[in-house]
Amino acid sequence: MTLARLLRSMEPPFFPYMTWAQTQSGRTPHVLSVSGLPAADPGLFADLPPIDLDHPRRTWLPEIERRLAQRWNIDPRRVLVCLGASGGMHLAAAAWFRPGVRVVTDCPSYEPFRALPRRFGADLVELARRHEERFALRPQAVEQAIAGASRSKAPTAAFFANPHNPSGALSSKPELEAIGRAVDTLIVCEVYMEWVPEPERVHAALLAPNGVSIGSLTKAYGLGPLRAGWLILGEGLVGERERLVDLLFLDYVDPPTMSLRAYARALERLDTLAQPIQDLKARSRPLWERFLAGTPELEAWIPEHGFIAFPRVRGLSDTRELCERLVREHAVDVVPGHFFGAPAHIRIGCPQPPEMVAAGLERLGAGLRALTSSLAGTEPRG
Repeated sequence: MTLARLLRSMEPPFFPYMTWAQTQSGRTPHVLSVSGLPAADPGLFADLPPIDLDHPRRTWLPEIERRLAQRWNIDPRRVLVCLGASGGMHLAAAAWFRPGVRVVTDCPSYEPFRALPRRFGADLVELARRHEERFALRPQAVEQAIAGASRSKAPTAAFFANPHNPSGALSSKPELEAIGRAVDTLIVCEVYMEWVPEPERVHAALLAPNGVSIGSLTKAYGLGPLRAGWLILGEGLVGERERLVDLLFLDYVDPPTMSLRAYARALERLDTLAQPIQDLKARSRPLWERFLAGTPELEAWIPEHGFIAFPRVRGLSDTRELCERLVREHAVDVVPGHFFGAPAHIRIGCPQPPEMVAAGLERLGAGLRALTSSLAGTEPRG
């Protein structure tokens, strides 16, 4: 890559999806565009002090690291607290991506997986996750993608989400171990792993010595505003801690003490915070599953866990205009697939109360039927 091309590849915008999510998502009362649970009950934090100006590194930052280490039975030196999973992804990119490093990511994918390597000037290779293959990420494809870099001794990294965003597909332990053996650094955002039952969870940092697991309390527990995230290092990367802390200092120095106190309280009460997951799994997810399986306008694959899916819309190559029509004419929001690199798809989420999910899916179905009828030149079905 020439210097001029490299510099062009590092220019913004990097994250148009988030601009859309902050300004365009949720324009109707029927929001099927979200991928995380509604806000948690603030009463769980009601007895925290109104303000705390203690230095975070005196008590609360090491306390959070200790509690997270206990959760996974690991050395606290392997734990770093980040400002949400987004902060963990940015930290990992700053630490391991640079010109000359080959980064393998996937597509479709959440935009930062493709934008962060570009932002830091890495050699980016995108591997296709295919609807026909249930959006699996194959270790053999990763091996092929890094073959040239391996021969030239260039550093390599794999960077993706597990479970996958936007499809919800879960990579298995053997698959993750094989990918970890293929690359120098395996970096996995696991923010949706909290939706997976404990015995089935797959953590890169616990499986591979060169693994990095990134997570937060955002999606599963409705605690996004706390920015309560973490980065877990594999055993072979514990020596990187000092360098990573230095990069955090350069970025934002310290997380806010008040947020850390609430973070600690949340870790104490995860069982309570997790109750809505089970409720929505029992009441909202079946509505969503039936809709995805029974809507002929969609080619849908339904993930085993979680509340997001990424069906393809029959007859369309780009769903942007469809999504605008759904808002204008049917008062329902979904995410157009082009933000994930697959414009013929939409992401549909159901981590909402069943009444809202049912009403939203009814409106979405009507919008899809109207689209199909307009393509065929007939009147919509009932």
